[in-house]
Order: sequence, then C-alpha cells, then structure tokens
Amino acid sequence: MKTNAEIKRESFKLAFSRKWFWRIIFVLLFVGLINQFATGLVKYAYQELEVQTWMDFLAAKAAALDAGMDYAVPSRAVAMQMNYSTAFLAFIAIIFGGIALFGGASVVLKAAKEEDERWCRDSLGGFARPLGVAALWLLLSVKVFLWSLLLIVPGVVATYRYSQCWNIKVENPDWSAAKCLAESARMMKGHKMQRFMLDLHFVFIILVLAMLMIVGIQIGGLLMAFFYMLSMGGTIMLVTWMSVARAVFYKELKGLE
Repeated sequence: MKTNAEIKRESFKLAFSRKWFWRIIFVLLFVGLINQFATGLVKYAYQELEVQTWMDFLAAKAAALDAGMDYAVPSRAVAMQMNYSTAFLAFIAIIFGGIALFGGASVVLKAAKEEDERWCRDSLGGFARPLGVAALWLLLSVKVFLWSLLLIVPGVVATYRYSQCWNIKVENPDWSAAKCLAESARMMKGHKMQRFMLDLHFVFIILVLAMLMIVGIQIGGLLMAFFYMLSMGGTIMLVTWMSVARAVFYKELKGLE
C-alpha cells in the first residue's frame, strides 16, 4: 500500500487536473444545492402554513426566557403536531443528505480510479435509491453517536472504522446499510491509524485558512473581502483535495485484497 505522502501527491494531481476538478465541483455543488433546496422548501411550506417544529418551539422558548417572559408548555395536540412536522423534516433531510453524500463519494471515487464512463450519471445514482442511501447515513450516524457516548476516543475510532462505507455503497449500490458498514469495519482493520494520519496531514492547511479568515475579520473593509474570498477559495480546493485523497486511500485498500 502506498504511503500517505504518495497518496497526497497522487490525489493532488487528480483533484486539480483540468478534467476532474470542475467535474467534482459541479457534482458537489449540484447535490448540495438540491439538498438545501429540498429542506428549505419544507421549511418555507411550514412557515406559510404556520406549522411549528420542535426546533422552532425551543428557539421561541429560549428567546422568551431571555426577554424575561414565560413561554407556555404546548398542549398534547400541539406537541403531537410538532412531533410529526419535526419527523417529516428530518426524513427529508436524511433522504437528500444521503443522496448528496452518495454523489460526492461517487465522483471522487471516479476521479481516483480515472474512470470517465458515466461519471455524471453514476454520481446522481442516489436519486434512484433514496431509501438505501438514507438508511446508510442514518445507521452510520446512530452508530458513531452511540460510540461517542462512551467519550471522544471511541467515537473517533468508530468514525474511522466506518469511513469506507460510502465508497463501498457506490461500488455495491444494492448492498444494505448494515453490510456496507460491516465491510468498512473489515477493510479498516489495521488501517485506521494510517487514515487518521492522512487526515492529519491536512491540519496545517486548515489552520492557515482559519488564520486568513481571522485576519480578514480583524482588518475589515475591502481587505476583509479579499481574505474572505481567499479563505473560501482555499477551502473549496482543500475539500476537493481531501476528498480525492480519501478515495485514493480506499483504492489502495481495495488493492490489498
């Protein structure tokens, strides 16, 4: 298996090649905007219909308490309505969030393998199996959350244990969520530390981007806009590079079998 330095070099060339950079950006923006549009549409409909969720209730209660006012406890009927509205909003967020994660994993894996065939169509494959990708995201989130309850370290370990589940789902779209997670756990045995160190290699760049943002805020004016744009552009490039590096790491893992 290649070293992390070799993976970084290979992924850099792929991520910023003329062919793949804009493909990755297009897919990530498209599926991300679709996700935001879907959840935003539900929230807008709730506003127009004056439907309240538990998040709205808690925000209003916090605002009332800050103002020194009392906020009435909802009746059973109102509480049930908020249960349904909150559950439906979460369902939409999970569905389209899963589609977005599947799309992002698909296009960067195509880049890592340098597969041109059906790169766009396959990246939108989550729309063909929305319940499958939603189930994977939900089960992954639950497992990582439960491990995180045992303190931070078990949660981090669980994150890396299941880190290959989206790549596995992309290559095996008919697999169940549980099977994808189990296969990821199997593949990552003995490789979690290397993957952790690969992510750690990008920390310096993240710190530099954060410093640019802080400096821009402190300076203000036109220079703030310049530093903000510089930081945002750097963030987009960093996310692209990191995503492809993780896909190359998965490709290397597959090569060991």
